[in-house]
Amino acid sequence: MENYGVLSLLPVAVVIVLVFLTKRTTVSLLAGTLVGAVMLYGVHFAKPWLEVVYGVMGSELWIWLVLVCGFFGSLVALFEASGGIYGFTDIAAKICKGEKRTLLAGWLLGIVTFVDDWLSILSVGTAMRRATDRFHIPREMLAFLSNATASSICVIVPTSTWGVFMISQLVATGVCPSEAGMATFVATLPFLFYPFAALLCGLLYGVGVLPKFGPMRNAYTLAQQREVPVEQTEESRGKKPKARNFLLPVILVTGITIATGEILYGTLASLVFCALLYLPQRLMSPGKYLDTILTGFKDMIGVLFIVTSAFILRDINSLLGMPEFVIGVAKTAMGPQVLPVAAFLIVTLLAVAAGNFWGVCALSFPVIIPIAQALDTNVLLTAGAIISATAAGSHLCFFGAEATLACSSTGIENVRYAQTSVPMLVIPVGISILLYLAAGFFIG
Repeated sequence: MENYGVLSLLPVAVVIVLVFLTKRTTVSLLAGTLVGAVMLYGVHFAKPWLEVVYGVMGSELWIWLVLVCGFFGSLVALFEASGGIYGFTDIAAKICKGEKRTLLAGWLLGIVTFVDDWLSILSVGTAMRRATDRFHIPREMLAFLSNATASSICVIVPTSTWGVFMISQLVATGVCPSEAGMATFVATLPFLFYPFAALLCGLLYGVGVLPKFGPMRNAYTLAQQREVPVEQTEESRGKKPKARNFLLPVILVTGITIATGEILYGTLASLVFCALLYLPQRLMSPGKYLDTILTGFKDMIGVLFIVTSAFILRDINSLLGMPEFVIGVAKTAMGPQVLPVAAFLIVTLLAVAAGNFWGVCALSFPVIIPIAQALDTNVLLTAGAIISATAAGSHLCFFGAEATLACSSTGIENVRYAQTSVPMLVIPVGISILLYLAAGFFIG
């Protein structure tokens, strides 16, 4: 394979520039993939580019992604059509008497739905929109809070989807035997600096200890000038919305996902449960139930376009050798004391560039962990840096699946997330860099 060196970063650079110029995420991502394809294949790029597209859309991961994302959309549509969302927000309204309590409630909801980051993001975004609108809290702040909380809590809890994946990486790279996977993961928790910092900063931003700044502060100014949108609920049609129509399906998704380790099973079971819960209450007819499922699925098509484009960009980057180039450059400058902070920075950069966080994590573990062992650096500290960087990448990458879901559930554009949320994430990233640097010298 030809070595493109620093030029392998060009497609990602094109994406970032175009997103801010055009404010169109999908178009910018596709343009980046085409630039990469031209670099790889010249004027005959069309057929190889389509082969990459076919490869992405024919993969088991993409099919799983479509089903999970689409059925999540169906669940959200059912929650809204049944009034369950409004019943929950009516309860929240009795507790949330201002901005601080409202954002604290959103933060706590994100913590409670720890089993999967997508479930957490969609639950917080859809359940708290009316409450945040009532107090003129910008949707951008809700998107930031939902995403900053989601993968941070998921990566800390061993029984979440993220926790199970990270345990598999520890076992696969020989950090521990399979029977010690859970104990070894728990031993890495003190070194997960970024998730804890992000959770703390999210809380402090929410309750007003940390001030909002930059574009997020401007978003607050604009939100104060907007009228509170009026949303029609079942209550306005003479039926009192019930919070259990939201809470019980969410609890079921959480329970089945923990029991089976598969979020798709939980989502499908919850869709069936919604029929059993809503139809006897005459909240909708069987026909409307099915129509709502299809409508919700279709509502996620925009999200799927963005995520699919990010996956195509990932594969183009891989063909250009971008991950290998970045890791190769960094390996020459790594010493035992700086390895943890270097691992955090490199994996974060790769995750943001690729828009594929678990994939980058799976690539990084077998490359960086042997380096840590060879340099006699603390392996758990290094593993913690890789895991932390994966979570940081999911927050910083504005075209990734998590950020896209946060934008979709709160009704904002991805470029607004990039403008408002990324600067707010500088603080937990900066804290993590300092901690990994210090730990490398005192622990590594």
